[in-house]
Amino acid sequence: MKCKGLLLAAILAVNPLLVPAPAPAATAAIAQWNFNSVPSDGDHSTGTNVPSVGYGTASLVGSTTATYSTGSTNDPAIAADDSGWNTAHYPGQSAGNKTGGVQFNVSTLGYSNIVVRWDHRVSSSASKYYRFQYSTDGTSFIDQGPAIAAVVASASSESYYEAQTNSLAGVSGVDTNYYFTFRIVSEFENSATGSGTNGYVTTYGTNNYSTAGTVRFDFVTVTGTLIPGANTPPSISTISNQTIRVNHSTAALPFTIGDAEDPATSLTLNKSSSDLSVIPDNSISFGGSGVNRTVTVSGASQTGASIITLWVTDTGGRSNSTAFAVTVWPLNTTPSISSLPVTNTLLNTATAAIPFTVDDYETPAGSLTVSGSSANQTVVPNANIVFGGSGSDRTVTVTPGAGQAGVAPITVTVSDGTNSARSVFPLMVLPSSQVVFYEPFSYPDGSLLTNSAFLWANSSGTVGECQTTNAQLQITAAQSEDVVGDLVGGPFVRSNSTVLYASFKLRALSLPKNSPDYFAHFVGSGNRGRVYAGTTNAGSGSFRLFVGNGTSANDPDMLGTDVSLDATYTVVTRYDIDGATTKLWLNPAAESDPGVTATDAQSAITISSYGFRQSSSVGATLLLDDLRVGLSFSSVTGVTRIPLSAQRVSNQIILSWSDPASGLQSAPFATGTFTNVAGATSPFTNSIGAGAKFFRLKAN
Repeated sequence: MKCKGLLLAAILAVNPLLVPAPAPAATAAIAQWNFNSVPSDGDHSTGTNVPSVGYGTASLVGSTTATYSTGSTNDPAIAADDSGWNTAHYPGQSAGNKTGGVQFNVSTLGYSNIVVRWDHRVSSSASKYYRFQYSTDGTSFIDQGPAIAAVVASASSESYYEAQTNSLAGVSGVDTNYYFTFRIVSEFENSATGSGTNGYVTTYGTNNYSTAGTVRFDFVTVTGTLIPGANTPPSISTISNQTIRVNHSTAALPFTIGDAEDPATSLTLNKSSSDLSVIPDNSISFGGSGVNRTVTVSGASQTGASIITLWVTDTGGRSNSTAFAVTVWPLNTTPSISSLPVTNTLLNTATAAIPFTVDDYETPAGSLTVSGSSANQTVVPNANIVFGGSGSDRTVTVTPGAGQAGVAPITVTVSDGTNSARSVFPLMVLPSSQVVFYEPFSYPDGSLLTNSAFLWANSSGTVGECQTTNAQLQITAAQSEDVVGDLVGGPFVRSNSTVLYASFKLRALSLPKNSPDYFAHFVGSGNRGRVYAGTTNAGSGSFRLFVGNGTSANDPDMLGTDVSLDATYTVVTRYDIDGATTKLWLNPAAESDPGVTATDAQSAITISSYGFRQSSSVGATLLLDDLRVGLSFSSVTGVTRIPLSAQRVSNQIILSWSDPASGLQSAPFATGTFTNVAGATSPFTNSIGAGAKFFRLKAN
């Protein structure tokens, strides 16, 4: 037997290739922070400092504060959920060298050749230099390597992340250390490089350092080489997200644990809740034994959501974790209803059936009740709101009141018998097919946006500022919100020979500034057909209206009529889309009446909306009413051409017309001012006198 053993030894000695090569040491991620929300919420402005791999803690150093923002593209998460840790409020200039930043605690038990990497991004007013420090006791920190070699020189632009890597392979005390800790802290230029400023400098030589500068971290990863035979971390399986009611519990949720060195019975479990008001820590209880364990989670009396984190720890201090979300709902949740669109119809015409959906967690959709109400009972009585469909798929059909035009915000409510939800949409009833927008502003006092159920939208400025008062729209120099309303049938494109008309009632409560600025306009990719107000060339206590095709590069063209305070006028504009030209009238009776045409040259654009502008540069407080946008002059003014016949008989002129609803007006000049001829009916006899006299018809 001894000889056989010697022979075998000899064979091995002369045939080394028969000896199996040792397996290469495995490199593994010990811990990693991707800062993404758990569970995913599609919002990179939220996140968590719980490691996405392994176990450890991430904290702030000094006075630094942190939020979450867009993360690095190295993270495979979808862009909408990719979060980074965004830090700010580092020490002031020339103060607190290497005292502000971030710190990570990670046990390296069982691993050697430790490497730390992360993605680093700075804003243009943040420090350029950062020091990587490590600790073997969690308290005393050491700058890694020679000063310049250990400095992180941040990116030359704040618009992207740069990957940073620091190897601690061979550094004494870092391997297999339960207390391993590292920091990334801002550093003075002369401390980092051995020369330069005794303070912080930025990535741009022309920029000034500021404590408002931000430093962003993402994909912080600690890796190491697994030491053969060393203590490896235990394992724990995942648990799916849960939903429960207030004061109710989940079932006993199963999961498994295990460890390469320790029996499962020797492993220790711990737990925590991210929101103790929703799930107290003592409402998380464990069950089971050995490899097969359970956890039961009980909700408190408050609704909300909490992240439950479970840790498993072995006898050598190595840990691992898993996390899941528990959402706590009320005992009876509110039903849901989909949004309904802005809708329009013609006078005396019902809408098509408008589809929407309803749902509820506890109640079958077919048992949910729907109802409707109108905020303008004249335009739409409640009885004219009729529902159809079944189950989750419902419809609503709305019929306007007989002969009524205007806007009625419609509220559709769904109820499960206890709770209810609602969706509000505006119905605009147009007086004719030639009108593409009609707004009498018949709302309660308050925000135009909400009162109109968002028939109007914010274009710029502070949302919700633009107000209705006494069923009129008020625009004022004291507020900044500009509003727009989309035209029915729009957008109206070029090269279609389309001409748009707009009219509104105007009453000024105060004078505008001397230099004119605009307050009303058509809207497309730019503003067109602008109406201006200013006191230039106006009499005392009056102002003038002006018109421009587009920009204010040239002075707008003035209408030669004074406008008085606290008097109501009808303002009418015509905008030719193909020609990009605008004409303005004041109180016109016919399209042929004198007005003013804008002379500033503009390019043709597509028109989609009409808007009103609030600006301190206008200066006045104006009340606007009865806005109409249409495809003809008569559609926005109600004026139609009625033939007026004149026949001379001796020294008399006999006037006749066919429409008894139209009244006769006369003036000493063709340009006005026209006044009603009292008691005039067709035919009307007028004696020829010495002075000239001009006649016209106007609808009563």
